[in-house]
Amino acid sequence: MSETECRPKTLTTACVRAILAGRKTQLRQALDPQPPEGAAIAGVDLDGQLTWTEDDRTVRGEPCPLGQSGDRLWVRESWVLPAEVDGRLEPGAALSQVRYRADEERSPQTGGEVQAEFRPAREMPQWASRLTLEITGVRLEQLQDISPADLEAEGGMWRGGASKPGPEADREGFVRWWSEVNAARGNRWAHNPWVWVVEFRRVDRE
Repeated sequence: MSETECRPKTLTTACVRAILAGRKTQLRQALDPQPPEGAAIAGVDLDGQLTWTEDDRTVRGEPCPLGQSGDRLWVRESWVLPAEVDGRLEPGAALSQVRYRADEERSPQTGGEVQAEFRPAREMPQWASRLTLEITGVRLEQLQDISPADLEAEGGMWRGGASKPGPEADREGFVRWWSEVNAARGNRWAHNPWVWVVEFRRVDRE
């Protein structure tokens, strides 16, 4: 493609902290729509899209909504501007004044009252984003096929700062974390949904 695509991606505070620490280099997003239950999976075609048979016809899934290798994602995270400047600044003029919830949570002095003032990640404008991710690989697999190496690349958000447990316990932690984050979307671990596996690297803001 002639121009690099740059799309927004909303991430949890735990995911942002894992990226900042250099632990997270993969993310998974459920294919939407999923093949219907009982559909015969034909495979992944040359364009990287899942195909299946439904009512005697072949159906192609949607392409990855986050893009392909070479595209970029700008990260939305929970944020806030000081009250005295909020709403009175030109876009891009106040990046140094933006506070990010992921940074505040690193401080043991931060209390619940402070956390309540942060804005939801979905409200972040692009100029306030501090993280840009370049996609280095995209593939499809079923969620339960995650390998030990890919589990590590997911960043360990479920560990909550504790030391890394054994492989089995670590996998169980990922299972709980995934189901909690994706329960509302109907994509629990037990459903074993097809997911886009997006590999990325962090790039400097331009």
